[in-house]
Amino acid sequence: MATISNAFTSSGINDNLKESLNNAVKSAVGGVSPFNSFGRYFTGSRAIIKVNDKLFGFAFAVDFSIRTEYVENRTIDSAVAAELMPTRITVDGMLSMFHVPGKGPTVELVQSNVLSFLMHRYITIEIRDQMTDQLIFKTNKAVITGRTQKVQAGEMSTMQLSWKALGWIDELSDPKVPQGADGNEGFGSIADSILGAF
Repeated sequence: MATISNAFTSSGINDNLKESLNNAVKSAVGGVSPFNSFGRYFTGSRAIIKVNDKLFGFAFAVDFSIRTEYVENRTIDSAVAAELMPTRITVDGMLSMFHVPGKGPTVELVQSNVLSFLMHRYITIEIRDQMTDQLIFKTNKAVITGRTQKVQAGEMSTMQLSWKALGWIDELSDPKVPQGADGNEGFGSIADSILGAF
């Protein structure tokens, strides 16, 4: 009796299966899979959130916005602005969390209350990739500016903490002053002082 051989016989299935798995891991879908420890793309399932250098276990989401504002330097008799001048950097975001009774944001010294409002200290917010320990975002000077809480029958109680921050650091592990921004141009000392704060 003749033996039928094709791509899925015992001789070829292992090689084909390995190749298919390798292609899947290297693809865009494999890159975001939580089962791929070293996927190319960062996903929420790999994120850890720390507040005040402690794991914020009941936080399930954090989003942030970094805006670098510029204004036009307009000159006389020119339809086009001469340059775009930097004016301000703003950092803010939202922290979403479950409400654990007895462990609210004021108890954890994350949000100020009536007594500590005028002298509440800055908090730190940090996001890391738990697979590679790569820093994604961190600020050492943040304050909670608002709190919205939802309580509904049959659902878990959640709250959103809005926050603002002064500066941030991210994947750039060793920040350098940009080329050309040396002390002679008047930017070096300013940049060094800003980077030194983080």
